[in-house]
Amino acid sequence: MLTIKHIPLPYFTIDQEFNILEASDFASELFGEALNFLDLVDIESKRKAQSLLSEKLITTEIVMKTQKSPYALFQIKVNWEYSQGHLICIEQDNQIQTLVDTVELHRKRLSETNFELLEKKEQLEQSLTKIIELSAPFICLTKGLVLVPLFGELNENMIRLNHIRLLSEVSQNQVERVLFDFHGIGEIKKEGVQTFKTLVSELKLMGTDSYMIGLSPSHARLINTLGIKAGTSYMKDLHEAIKTFIV
Repeated sequence: MLTIKHIPLPYFTIDQEFNILEASDFASELFGEALNFLDLVDIESKRKAQSLLSEKLITTEIVMKTQKSPYALFQIKVNWEYSQGHLICIEQDNQIQTLVDTVELHRKRLSETNFELLEKKEQLEQSLTKIIELSAPFICLTKGLVLVPLFGELNENMIRLNHIRLLSEVSQNQVERVLFDFHGIGEIKKEGVQTFKTLVSELKLMGTDSYMIGLSPSHARLINTLGIKAGTSYMKDLHEAIKTFIV
């Protein structure tokens, strides 16, 4: 008569407390010796095993610990006869490893994508910085007179990114007067006006006078409220400035 130990599969008989009553040699070789079947089940799968393996006839999948791997997926088939369960474990090849490899592949792709996005973000930031720097070009009209047309939103960032460049070019070209043209300015921010005041003050210390031209009524009201005085004059537009200083 064939005994359980010679069954060529991981086979167990268990009681209602999941104690192992008998095990095939194949099961002992694969899982090692254990007194209770739940000792062979991964800790995260124990609650599932306790719940499902008590049913009379069930097929389910459970992560178990083998001699070779702490995480191996098995299909479990159990059939209860009175108070004794007949349980067989069928290894699901390398499904868990396949899943792990798939997750790792996705993680790697996500990491590469994040790096590519970071590179694009840096490129975009560099482009935006260049655009802002171009929002205040330096145009020489005559010796000692330059035009700086402003474009976009007058904010702290615009003035800050152009500050050093403008001071340097004014110094190198021995500029006496700077015409800041506001025709291309949309919204004016309070912080932008404060930063602009600092720029104008530094130009005055260098012996350069600043002229604000092309102000809209809304711009004029805000600037008048905040006040920009040191070395700064106001003119209607570029035509008036040209007639005054060039013609």
